[in-house]
Amino acid sequence: MKKPLLAIFIIGLYLLPISAMADTSLYGELRYSLNSVDEDRTNGIDGLSGQDNVSLFGLKGSYGEHIKTFFHLQTQAFADDPNKDTRGFQQRFFMGGIEGNFGKVTYGRMTNAYKFSGFAMDPFYNLSHVNAAGAYAVGGATYGLSGATNGFTDNAFQYVTPNLNGVKLTGGFYVDDGNENDHGYLTGVSYSGVKGLDMGGTFATNGNTTSTIPNIAAGGDAYRLYGTYKMDQFKVGVSYENVAISSTRDANFLYIVGTMTMDSTDISLSVGSVGEGAAEGIGVNAGAFYTIAENTKIFGLVSWASLDDSPIAGGQDSAPRVISLGTMHKFGLSAK
Repeated sequence: MKKPLLAIFIIGLYLLPISAMADTSLYGELRYSLNSVDEDRTNGIDGLSGQDNVSLFGLKGSYGEHIKTFFHLQTQAFADDPNKDTRGFQQRFFMGGIEGNFGKVTYGRMTNAYKFSGFAMDPFYNLSHVNAAGAYAVGGATYGLSGATNGFTDNAFQYVTPNLNGVKLTGGFYVDDGNENDHGYLTGVSYSGVKGLDMGGTFATNGNTTSTIPNIAAGGDAYRLYGTYKMDQFKVGVSYENVAISSTRDANFLYIVGTMTMDSTDISLSVGSVGEGAAEGIGVNAGAFYTIAENTKIFGLVSWASLDDSPIAGGQDSAPRVISLGTMHKFGLSAK
């Protein structure tokens, strides 16, 4: 029933009068790749793999002038799905809120503010690569970013202040509706008062018995310091994290990335380092993204890591490698 209901919901919104829709858009992205994979571990993938790379549909809109209300719904739409009879469309997030000169309030299921700064700087996010856990994966963060850069947060409330001379403050409250006392919290600060510069820090913590913020241990904390700087043809970013992996250990994560734009081609390179306590090692990703038509790109990338005592490989050293060739196509419809 879920698939027909979603289709009816989307079509129904587009049958509304234009005046009622204000600024509303339907968008999507189709991403697919052929991958040569060598996971270098027992029962790991070894060979050619054809994969959907998190293809999706989204619907978003905003209403009002001085005070705006907004919503944003996004679902996964598999281009290649072995379980298509049971999976179909899968919700990724659904959130709404209100924005004005007082700042921005958002609630629902969403990308939390801790995750967002890492997600935003990763050009290989949601492609086929060596992931944050040091294994081959389709989707999610690249090696060197923590697992807390993945997932969506349920029952989330976030507030961002207005721009205060380039400074914004963020607060988050994430409800565990099965526990009245233990919840998740977040605080953050960012600065963008210099052209091309975005930097800041975020601290997140889970309650003693809950993990409302994904991939941070119950009762554990995480903090991220990050910065990006963008010029006409070059962008560089760095993220440093310390994340509670379990109740007894934490780990450090360092991710450095750069992208150069030349005519219709973006060339990206990242280096990630993970300390003891997680998938310890170093990883490298290199890729080229070529625009062949408006909203359509082809790409090739190489993803590799050298891991020490990898938990994915049963405590053995491993060197997973992925070579990926693929395409991504964006589309959108809007009514204003």
